[in-house]
Amino acid sequence: MLVTNIFVLSGSILIVEILTILAFFKSISVDARSKKTRGLTNFIELFNIMNMNFKNLININNKIIEIVYIFAILLIPIAFSPEELFGFYQFPKEFLLHSLSNILLISLSLKFLLEPNNLLNKLNSNRLAIAAMLLILFSYFLSSIFSINQTASFFGREYGMSTNSFQTYLALTVIFIGIFVRYENINNLARIFISIIISTSLISIIGLLQFFAPNIFETFTFYHQDRIVSTLGNPIYFGSVLMIGIQLTLIYFLNFYRLEEKKGKEFIWPIIVLSIQYAALLLTLSRGPQISFIIGITIIFISYFMLCSKNIKKSLLVLVLPIFISISIISLPTFDDDNEFFDQLVERSGSLSKDLELSIEIQSGTEIISPNSFNYRGENWIGAFKLIRSWPNILDNSNSDLKRFFIGYGPDMYVYVYPITVPVQERIVISANAHNIFLNNFIENGLLGFSSIIFLIIVYLKISKSYLFKNNNDDKFYIISLLAILFSRLVEQQVGLAVISDLLFAYIVLTLIAIKTTKINEKNINIFKSNLKLFVPIFAVALISFSLFFISDNYNKFLSSVNLGRGLASLKEGEIEGAIKSLENASKYNDMSEVIETELFKLTYKIYQVENKRDSQASAALLPLMYERLYSFEERSPYSFNTQLFITTITWEMAKRNPEIFREEAISRYIRLRNLMPQYLGPQEVLANVLVAVGELELGKEEAKVGIKMSDYAGLNSPQSWWVKGEAERYLNENNNAIESFGNSIKEAEITTNLDYDIEHRDFAFLVLSNQSLGLIYENNDNQKALYHIQEAIKIAYNTGNVLLLDPRFR
Repeated sequence: MLVTNIFVLSGSILIVEILTILAFFKSISVDARSKKTRGLTNFIELFNIMNMNFKNLININNKIIEIVYIFAILLIPIAFSPEELFGFYQFPKEFLLHSLSNILLISLSLKFLLEPNNLLNKLNSNRLAIAAMLLILFSYFLSSIFSINQTASFFGREYGMSTNSFQTYLALTVIFIGIFVRYENINNLARIFISIIISTSLISIIGLLQFFAPNIFETFTFYHQDRIVSTLGNPIYFGSVLMIGIQLTLIYFLNFYRLEEKKGKEFIWPIIVLSIQYAALLLTLSRGPQISFIIGITIIFISYFMLCSKNIKKSLLVLVLPIFISISIISLPTFDDDNEFFDQLVERSGSLSKDLELSIEIQSGTEIISPNSFNYRGENWIGAFKLIRSWPNILDNSNSDLKRFFIGYGPDMYVYVYPITVPVQERIVISANAHNIFLNNFIENGLLGFSSIIFLIIVYLKISKSYLFKNNNDDKFYIISLLAILFSRLVEQQVGLAVISDLLFAYIVLTLIAIKTTKINEKNINIFKSNLKLFVPIFAVALISFSLFFISDNYNKFLSSVNLGRGLASLKEGEIEGAIKSLENASKYNDMSEVIETELFKLTYKIYQVENKRDSQASAALLPLMYERLYSFEERSPYSFNTQLFITTITWEMAKRNPEIFREEAISRYIRLRNLMPQYLGPQEVLANVLVAVGELELGKEEAKVGIKMSDYAGLNSPQSWWVKGEAERYLNENNNAIESFGNSIKEAEITTNLDYDIEHRDFAFLVLSNQSLGLIYENNDNQKALYHIQEAIKIAYNTGNVLLLDPRFR
């Protein structure tokens, strides 16, 4: 890398000196012959030839810039992969965005070297729009520096599903600048619109294939086929892309293609394209994108009728015909669907660990729930407002960290603060986004990030204002339509979240407005006449080095994802050894991935469980190895729920074998786990359970009371908390209180289980344990009650598979 940078620096300085000499000779070549400076003529002609080659190089570089961003528009929405290929269905989108933007950054650096004046004057032609975009990027940069996890904020918490990282917004900004500086005439715009139409139409066709022939084109995510996902993996993401893409398609057909003036085939094929796109949007069943689309398209058509339409009947046909055709399309019969699907509510992700045990008998884990309900979003918003009011520390929620008000917790960090303020939950559900663009940005990027969005809105209204009062109706319609898309996008983002494809389309809309609202400056910049000319190669080399660094990092992430996909494929085939080898390689190339560490731990822990049944002493050797690996990852990702859950599990296993050594750490681990998820009932219940199990009866009793208060406040049931409280009281000889606690545990467990022995439910365990404990209390003073409760415990234990919970003499 160092040798490369030195080489590039030397070459860059040489190029800029040639540029300077060329500029000098161009300035004197006009009057060279008039002064009869024949000695210089041949020399000047030589440089004129070099100048022509320079122009060819500039033209080639400009074409590369356009090709790269066109490829990004075409490929990113379409690209996808099943888990067995790259580990994440969004990985190809994120990888393409970052890789293509790095190529674009190198080309822009060369453009800065080859024609710095042209580039600077181009950027200066709409400096307000450029400044607004750079301010957003700066807010991500500053928040990443002070993030609670800097590496994750800069490069993404989980590569392949990290939309909000600094690297992603850098890539989007580079594409914005690339399109802006490349613009020369309307042909550039036409190619952008055509690319959007192609990519939007292709993902629409793929979505319709999923609807009509689900067995031919199987979905690769957790959603049922009645909500099509296309290549986006999620119907909400798909709807967001279509919402922007269809409106841009319509603008092209109305403003560039002049659809109203067309007849025959030239009129029919755009109607068919729009109909296919409309049908796909309808089948996503995503209310947010659909409502936002209706708002945007209403503004577009009203403005078109008022400003541009010459034939109202034809315009109404353009509006109505695709709607009727799209309804006819989705009414067609479909092939039978015999696919088996995952739980529609739960998406496999880096925070999923439902196959692992939280403690000895209690199975739990962290899950990501699909944001399909208004109540779910309401919980997000309520929690977000609480965070903004107090800005708590993650592990010490009672203290505030006021600097977070200005710079936030860091990009892509909302997932770690969500558990602090969410309403009390029984099921451990984690959200990675506030589902509101303003709230999420405020929490992750602070006041600076929030202000940057407001500044962007004000700037775009300001620069568009002059075009709204021009005599050219086509220009008015164009600007109003693009602003309508931005407005509909803002509406949709009040209840949604942004991912790679729709963010790319949103940035393109911003670029199109910036291009249209450029102004010719009276005074041009000439950097060669300033003292900053040596800054040109230095800045260009810095950008090139920056892009080379990101290219290297992206290449490693690519290798990591390939190995992760192989590991998951091997797991599916039952090839454990191959899976472990592939996952180890994946971890080597990307040591920040929680998913990779999760899969590795689950494999190792299952091996430990199997070996533990065969040879307990031999299996113990695996515990320190698992602990060391998890401890190492904890240093890199200190607020990872899964990591804390896993390391707590392993520490508890070691504490059971060597209580005198690991007892205190086991307790502290359970306390830390609870502090990471203070609003979740499960960790609170288990902490109380463990404290009583290790003999900390008073502490366990108090924590059990906290669990009871939490469940009462949330209208939930907590048989475990009542049972733990009762056990502590029984050992403290507070038998009357213990009897009451066990009775409450039984009542709540009967409510949650409905005494339906045909279903599996964790609370059957507490029916067994509470009845057994009551039997032991009554054993010395009331044989009839003792016999009743012991018989109940035995009956429930044998009917629910909880026989091992019984005292040996009752089995």
